Amino acid sequence: MDSVKEHPHSFPASEWPFLEPTNLAVFTTTKVLREGYPVLLVSHDHDGDWQFLCGTTNDGAHGAIVCLGCAYQEDRSVGELADLPIGWQAWRDSVGAPWERLPREPDPDEG
Repeated sequence: MDSVKEHPHSFPASEWPFLEPTNLAVFTTTKVLREGYPVLLVSHDHDGDWQFLCGTTNDGAHGAIVCLGCAYQEDRSVGELADLPIGWQAWRDSVGAPWERLPREPDPDEG
């Protein structure tokens, strides 16, 4: 995935849990980005892309791109998944619930 233009975030650089840069472009949904839905499903795809999803929609019209730093800034608990291996996903039932992790089969369009 590409990167977005560098911009500031409200957390100290020393707190950054991911190996990837803060300006890495990641997938999310408009429901998470604009409507305040919580991130309940995270995928670290077989091609290395990250997805931070609410689990309520698979409609491409609801897709959005955000930087990894902004995803973390909005929900610090996703930092618990910074070590999620490529090809794995994590989910939780609600905000504050523990993350469950599981490897997943690649989608046909993934690398």
